[in-house]
Amino acid sequence: MQKLKRGALAVVAAVGFGVASGTAPASAAPATVDTAAPGISSAAATTSTANPGVTPLAWYKTTALGGPIRTCYSSSCDIVVYTYDGEPIHWSHYAYNSAGNRWYYVKDSFGYTGWTYCGNVTAPC
Repeated sequence: MQKLKRGALAVVAAVGFGVASGTAPASAAPATVDTAAPGISSAAATTSTANPGVTPLAWYKTTALGGPIRTCYSSSCDIVVYTYDGEPIHWSHYAYNSAGNRWYYVKDSFGYTGWTYCGNVTAPC
């Protein structure tokens, strides 16, 4: 899989380069998902143990701090694309993996979607 890193002006292929990335703490397989939006109780949200195909009800603004967007909510999952520090992105729901780390399901300004560790965005961790 080709890994991408975006700058302010272009999409640049990063395969074979020493691309610095925000890294999440070591984690195991995905565990639970909380699809509750702010102001909606978790009891009203759908929870799943799989990487869900949840259709987002809403997208909430946040800012990337730089780091990868991954295919699932674990640091061992494939990287879809890298975000850059200060990039405006949106999140729809979050999940806690079996290590207890919060991951957000995000969409960047180019339309890429996937999971990013909470330490890679300004949304609460």
